[in-house]
Amino acid sequence: MRVALLSILDNSVPGGGLRASFRQFAGRTILERQIDLALAAGCETVACLVDGISREVTEAQRHAEQAGIKFVAMQQTRSLSGMVTAADEILVVAAGNLPAAEPVLRSVSLPVILAFPAEDAVPRGHERIDQQFAWSGVMLLPGSIVEPLAELPPDSDIVSALLRLGLQAGVKVLPLEKRLLIEGKWHWMPTVDELGEREDQWIRDHAEVAEFNAPGLAVAERVGARLARDALGTRAASVPAIGAAICGLGALGCALVGLHLPAMLLGTFMAVLSAAGETVERIAGAGQAVGRRSRTAAALDWLTDPVFIILIALASPEDTQWLRLFVPIILFALMRLGNRMRSDRWKATYRDRIAVGGLLVPCVAFGLVQPATAVLALIVLVTLFLAPHRGE
Repeated sequence: MRVALLSILDNSVPGGGLRASFRQFAGRTILERQIDLALAAGCETVACLVDGISREVTEAQRHAEQAGIKFVAMQQTRSLSGMVTAADEILVVAAGNLPAAEPVLRSVSLPVILAFPAEDAVPRGHERIDQQFAWSGVMLLPGSIVEPLAELPPDSDIVSALLRLGLQAGVKVLPLEKRLLIEGKWHWMPTVDELGEREDQWIRDHAEVAEFNAPGLAVAERVGARLARDALGTRAASVPAIGAAICGLGALGCALVGLHLPAMLLGTFMAVLSAAGETVERIAGAGQAVGRRSRTAAALDWLTDPVFIILIALASPEDTQWLRLFVPIILFALMRLGNRMRSDRWKATYRDRIAVGGLLVPCVAFGLVQPATAVLALIVLVTLFLAPHRGE
């Protein structure tokens, strides 16, 4: 079993100041981000060194329990000895340390002390190990190392003590790339400005916006990435999805009373808000132990196509009978097929419902929505048969 040892104990903050562990990064505190890392590394229990139960600690406990991991706030280190056996492993993350998750997860298959070159890390606040290396703030140790902690005075720095015990026990020191420090992807006791810069890069890395061969998606997802900067950590992350649902209901209502042009406009806005909302929620949930999409957003994934099919059918001439439904069903079925078949840069083109809605709006105005839908279906069919299916 793996146990994570975290800490909020930070003597570098003046009285009344916000501890580094409680500073916000991408909508979560650093402590909560450490919990997410512990879960990703296979830990079943999180032990956190505290000097009191504050609101932030309670929220971190709730965050851990929602992810299905046990959280224990410890004011006495003796509890750690009863929690970790010699057969276990203990993942230690220093207070206020915000590491890059990927290199940590790649490196902790076996006990290891992760380090940076001392000349780059010590000026940034990292604890020196020897003349060559400084501790990164993350290490995986065998559980047997915990037992000697019971002999230390109550006011000892447990994290530093574990580092020394690990070095004495011969745990491997593994150097990390110094670019993680230089490029601002690994911080110890980061300032608000440093967190802001890293968050901007983090949003860009997780936005995964479409290229402009899917023009509607490209615009909507870039809007979503911008909205995410203000929505992270708030309930506003679900607002675009709720707006999309409202537009969808409005579109159906307009179509039923014969207002087909406003209906198609609202349907297109629904697709815009749905794509923007999916981007916001993807960014908000990235790297979190609990990052599920809202039910509204998940429902929109399946309901957008049926809404467009109904709008097209109701806007088509009544004398076309079954073709009113058949033609749009074929169009969206082919687009879904294309999205599954393609693995190259054109894959996103088949997901672009915004472009479809935008093309159909003037067609509705001129009474040409059914032939336009048929032409679009033919174009999609031709591309599926003639375009090369090469992955990038």
